Amino acid sequence: MSFTIYTATGCTRCKIIKGLMNERGITFEEQDMKAEGKEAFQKFYAANRKAIFRGPDGVEFPLLHDTEAGIIRQGIGACVAYLHGGTKLDGFFSVGTLHKEWVDGIHISGGNPKDAEAFLGVLRYIKVTNNMKLQIDTNGLNSTILEQVLAEGLADVMIMNVLGPKELYCKILGREVDTADIEKSLVLVTKFPEYKFQTTVVPVVREDGEISYLTAKEVSGAAKLIAEATGNMKTPYLVKLYKPKKGQDERFKDVEAMTPEALLAYRTAARAHQVFVEIEKA
Repeated sequence: MSFTIYTATGCTRCKIIKGLMNERGITFEEQDMKAEGKEAFQKFYAANRKAIFRGPDGVEFPLLHDTEAGIIRQGIGACVAYLHGGTKLDGFFSVGTLHKEWVDGIHISGGNPKDAEAFLGVLRYIKVTNNMKLQIDTNGLNSTILEQVLAEGLADVMIMNVLGPKELYCKILGREVDTADIEKSLVLVTKFPEYKFQTTVVPVVREDGEISYLTAKEVSGAAKLIAEATGNMKTPYLVKLYKPKKGQDERFKDVEAMTPEALLAYRTAARAHQVFVEIEKA
């Protein structure tokens, strides 16, 4: 295997990835985009623009390029995961947007539960070995992994995306769902040092094939699911807007975006079951 790592001067996350590679005897070429590697990075970025995330503060580093396989991984979580387990851990990690000592882009429900130990190994390396703080999310699937994360104290903040009421979970995910798994996760989430629940008002393909957003009544059903599982009507709960242009489902790219004002009715409906409902600001 042959690696190039694109870094930025003073980047702590880049140092962690280089340290891991050195520990494992993995040879690599470093290109510092703020120093002698500036031109090399510009060429790499121009050739791989679609594969590289650029946030409000610019490109997230480090960028790891497996030159033989043609694989690019970006951000500390995705890079450590690739070095630990190759592509099998991809579903668990994406590029994060948090900075300084915080790491996000970690998705308990996104990967194969058979790879749980490798996933946990990545979290241990980032948090325990390198003293980073982790913000992790779940949609309720893989509750056994969530339970282990809690037992080992591997998350500082846990966010659960409650996709909708129980009866719509399968439709929204497009797969069979064990609702007991979801309910177990709801309870576990409340045991983390800091947590919150949130529901994004997503488009749903209805039985007649029509596409429409979750209704206020359905989001109220999601709030009720939280209350019934946790026995608590005072959990932190956020209702969020769906952004069609940024969504990954091609079916919904042309759906008209909701206005922030439209969420007011959702907040009112959800407060029947969760007192502290907030709505996403514009």
